[in-house]
Formats: sequence, structure tokens, C-alpha cells
Amino acid sequence: MDMAALHLAADLGGSVLSGEGGALVLVEHQRRHGLPVLLVLGSRTPHLLEALEAWETCDAELNLCALLPAPGVDLSAALRFHRRRIGSLVAAVDAGLPWLDDRPMLAARLPGRIFMAAPETLGKAPLSPLEKMELKSFLPAWDKKLRREAFRRGSWKEVEGGFETDLWPGVGMPTNAELRIPPLALPTATSLVDVLRSSLRNAFNTPIPLLPLPGDPSNLHALAQLTPNRAAFRGPVEAWRLAYQKLAELPAPPHFCARC
Repeated sequence: MDMAALHLAADLGGSVLSGEGGALVLVEHQRRHGLPVLLVLGSRTPHLLEALEAWETCDAELNLCALLPAPGVDLSAALRFHRRRIGSLVAAVDAGLPWLDDRPMLAARLPGRIFMAAPETLGKAPLSPLEKMELKSFLPAWDKKLRREAFRRGSWKEVEGGFETDLWPGVGMPTNAELRIPPLALPTATSLVDVLRSSLRNAFNTPIPLLPLPGDPSNLHALAQLTPNRAAFRGPVEAWRLAYQKLAELPAPPHFCARC
């Protein structure tokens, strides 16, 4: 019995799914059988609280699955194991990724991770002139060196047996490097991202940039096993409420679940 998962389930009012990969805490809110399902994934309990409260206080024609992995879970394996239990999704959202300097944004690209016995100089991650301008205006207190290390060419860190560093999409990988986490480019010209971006914009009354995001992309990568429509999103209750209403209007995939 995974005691950490039981404590998380008690905090969220959910149930524990046990199986291959480790325990997941699942909180299900259903309005009607057969409605499209939105999966919200968090890495810590607070990431899900606003999303759950917003669902309770809106009437969107949308069922909700909220997932929280217990510590040490192999999320990719766990999601594969529980694919049918979770059901058919209209979208999957990772609410666990942080905003930079606590300002709302959406992720466009996330770095992977490579390992080498000895460091080599990698190329800089490609950024368009518009992206460079957006980063400078979004993070005016960051100097050029800090932006480069966070978004374009990370520093090598010594680990057991060698060195690790970030690998951004568009950067060539050395032939003798080991890929530990694949880099991830998220689709941004989609109705899902349009809904999430407009919901944040309305809630905050500020432009919402699409930026590369430093961090571990493994959660969003794992969500690809459930749906191709995935994004990072975090906001106050009002932003979640707006997103639910608009997501409920989008075309959903054919419904299936264990009952059907």
C-alpha cells in the first residue's frame, strides 16, 4: 500500500489507482455519462485545487479527471496501464509547470536532457527575432547570459558517471550522447491553445506569450500517450472556469470507457 498516495487521495477526495508504473491519485467529476473528458495533471496538490473548484462552480458540459502522481511514479508507464480507466479525452493539460517570475504564459517548447561522459559545446536553441523580443520584454530583469542559459544553451552539470545538460528542440545531439528525456515542441496553432490563451488573457487582462519554458518536459511528454491535444496551463479559478466553458464547445473524440 502506497501511504503517500493515500494521503494525497485524502487531501483531494479522490481514489488511488495502483498498477504498473506506480500509484496515481484520480479525482473524477462527472456531469453526465458520455460527455468529453478533460484530464488535468498536476505534480503537487495545489496545482489541482483551483481547477477542481472551478469545475464545481461552472456548468460546462464536460467531465473532469484530475490526476496527481504519487512520489516516485513512472508517469509514462502508469498512464499506459490506466489508459482505458481514464477514458477518451478532449484534451490533456499539465497544470504543474511554473510560470516564469509568477507571470502567466503558455509553453511552446521544453528542453530534453542528455548525458555524456565529457561535456561538449552544443549549438544554441533557435529563436526567431519575435521570440527574442518577447523574452526580453517578458523578463526585463534577466540579463543576456541568464536568458541564454535558461532558454538556449544550458550549462553542464556533473552527475554520477558523467555530465548532463538541456537539449532544446532544433539543436543537434552529439553522436556519443545518451538521450535521457526527449525535447518537446508543443503544437501552438490549435483550438486547444487558443481557448487556454484567451481564458488567461481574459482573467488577467494582459497579453499571454507563447514561450520556451525551462523545466522538465516529462509530464507533457507522458500525456501524449492519452491524446495529441496537450498543453501547459495554470491560472486562477476564473481562468479555469472560462477554459472549461470554451473547451466544452470544441469537437470531442469518440467516447469510450470501461462501461462501454
